[in-house]
Amino acid sequence: MSHAHAHSEGPSAESLALNHEVSDAHSRPVVWGVVIVFGVLILAFVLMGIVLVFTAGSITDASNTLTDNEVTQLQLPPAPRLEQNPRVDGDRIIAEATARLESYGWVNERAGRAHIPIERAMELLLEHGLDAVK
Repeated sequence: MSHAHAHSEGPSAESLALNHEVSDAHSRPVVWGVVIVFGVLILAFVLMGIVLVFTAGSITDASNTLTDNEVTQLQLPPAPRLEQNPRVDGDRIIAEATARLESYGWVNERAGRAHIPIERAMELLLEHGLDAVK
């Protein structure tokens, strides 16, 4: 009993009807593609190395550096500045605002302007109306 393969006789009619592959893929183009890609990568690294060797030290940008004299003349920017610790700074800001809203004090003593607790201001507004505030 001989054992014959369909491949040795060519593709069968059934394989052709089902659109099956009837030939093997060629490995030579795949191997050449991989070799070319690695060759280009190696060439790119070599060229980068050559550029870095010839330009070592000359690529640095010193246009954004300050002299010692300029550093001593630096000032803090005007408020508001970035918070170093937002949670602590936020708590402090809220505490200061709450203290001001709940206390009496001068806004401008020379002009006779003062601030009063917000609860008292709302009571006065209800008693005298909005026209008395002007």
